[in-house]
Amino acid sequence: MAAVGEEDEPPDLNLNLPVHITGRDAQKNPEFVKLLSTLSHRLTHTGVSKGLQKDVEQAKEQMRREKAAWLQAGALYHELEELLLDHDIRKQESEIPAAETQFYTAVQECLTTAEICEYLECGPDGRKDVTLLGLTREQLQQNNPHRKDLKSLQKKLVPLVEERLKKKCTAVFSFHESSSNLSTDPGELQFAKASQLPLVLERERLDLQEKKRQLQQDRAARDRQFWQYYQILLQTLESLERIVKHHRLKSQLENNNVISEWLVQRFDAMELKIKVVEGQVLCDTYTAGTVAALKQIRRHLDSTPYDSEYMQSVQQLQAYRSVGMGFDSLVQEYGKLQEAIENKKWGLKELQKTC
Repeated sequence: MAAVGEEDEPPDLNLNLPVHITGRDAQKNPEFVKLLSTLSHRLTHTGVSKGLQKDVEQAKEQMRREKAAWLQAGALYHELEELLLDHDIRKQESEIPAAETQFYTAVQECLTTAEICEYLECGPDGRKDVTLLGLTREQLQQNNPHRKDLKSLQKKLVPLVEERLKKKCTAVFSFHESSSNLSTDPGELQFAKASQLPLVLERERLDLQEKKRQLQQDRAARDRQFWQYYQILLQTLESLERIVKHHRLKSQLENNNVISEWLVQRFDAMELKIKVVEGQVLCDTYTAGTVAALKQIRRHLDSTPYDSEYMQSVQQLQAYRSVGMGFDSLVQEYGKLQEAIENKKWGLKELQKTC
């Protein structure tokens, strides 16, 4: 239990910063923990500075608004294209009243003029003073034959576009809410529910982000728990290793003592065996007859006059020593002369044999 308590991590640091600090790390490195505490007031949980995070969020919000405006314009543009395309298809299949044809023709020309106005600004840096062929929006609008009828066209066109968009929103909402039965609801109620689709999707997105964040926290907690268990396991293995070594050395000492005592007893027994063998060899060697013979030899040796011979040898050595140091050289020279005489005798014999 004490080991688990030591591994408890400082909750604020691990939640506010992308780090994993255990209680043991905090105890060993207090200055580092102070540094991390200071950084936690300046950094987010992702490791980015709070000022930079604020700028990024503002830029994302600005981009979101710009993107929403662009998507709205794009949705209206594509809806107008589909509206004109449906009219062309119906015109091929059946007779269309002239007034309706004039209306769609005016819408097509106004849409074409608006597209051309968008293509005027062709500069890479988006400068408005540089336009295609030097034309301006005002010049194109003045050449639009329906510029005076724009309000009446919009008054008739807006309901058509709204109706088409309502149907699509209802279809998308029905696809999203496939589990619920919307066919029994009135059209206005269906559209009212469909108009809440952005809020529903935003809420679901936030829920998914929250679940993702919770999942990341759970994963981080799991990793921390894994490392805690891993450290505890290492400590347990170290303790087991120490215990095993202690008991092993203790048992080894006892085993060595037993072996030593056994070797001593075996050595004593071997020494006794050697003595017994020695006694047997002596008994086999010195029998009664052998002992009697040895005694007789001893008596004979004791009766031999070794002392007189010893005295004679000593006197001869003293006589040699009394002659002096030159006697040794004379003896060596005499020996050489004797050797030379023998060699000459041998040479004469060999010569006589050859003759």
